[in-house]
Amino acid sequence: MKRIYVLSLIVSLVVFITACGVVRTSPFGDKSFILIPTPQEVSIGRQAARQIERKVNLCKDPVINEYVAFVGRRIAAVSDRHDVIYHFKVIESEELNAFALPGGWVYIYTGLLRHLRNEAELAFVLGHEVGHIVGRHAVRRLQFIYGIDFILSLTFRGKELSPAETKLINILLNLVVAGYSRKEELEADAMGAYYTGKAGWNPQASIETIELLDSLMKFRPSGITELFMDHPTNRKRVENLKRWVATFPKQWLQNPLNEERYKEKVLRRLKSGRCG
Repeated sequence: MKRIYVLSLIVSLVVFITACGVVRTSPFGDKSFILIPTPQEVSIGRQAARQIERKVNLCKDPVINEYVAFVGRRIAAVSDRHDVIYHFKVIESEELNAFALPGGWVYIYTGLLRHLRNEAELAFVLGHEVGHIVGRHAVRRLQFIYGIDFILSLTFRGKELSPAETKLINILLNLVVAGYSRKEELEADAMGAYYTGKAGWNPQASIETIELLDSLMKFRPSGITELFMDHPTNRKRVENLKRWVATFPKQWLQNPLNEERYKEKVLRRLKSGRCG
């Protein structure tokens, strides 16, 4: 009887690890040990999305929303993760930012949209955020902070979250809005550039996007300050992207940027106040 119990336990463990264990977390062959199953990840992301959307103003312009979703869907289609449904949404705010939640939610601010210059740059930004989802960066961090057993014990089913669920969601929101570690950001950059090229846009736009963001930054760390930063500097991000783009198929550099379509679908409409 004891042998049967042990055998059953081993079989159950193998099934669990097979379902959740080592998964591909990039288009470059990287794999990670993930023990939070996708349904649990989606539940966490859905509750975090609800919390965010209670506090922000989502863009009401159907043309801008559909256009961003259209670009996002093309990126998602060539990504290395298809076990979640991707949701691409626009937040009306002057912040120069975008972020992703576990399970497929991606948000971009109108402040960033106003400064982007073409569709390929938008594709890279969305690709970067999809890269965080493919890489399970938030989930891996939550696993490390809270442990598997604690996270799996949470349900996230009710409208009113338990104190433990609320704490986890708040930690998650602080993480994804503030940004990830140097390694995770550089990984997401590489994936964003790769998905941009694979989806049919020029991946050179990834480098140009980071250079644009750098030109808009008021604070540029250098020297000893840079050593104590959690996030990579834009200079290191550009260097990283140049190395990766040089390894991509050369024909991708002939892909379009689609400046005029971006102006028509986004810039002109934002300028006329269509989002509010």
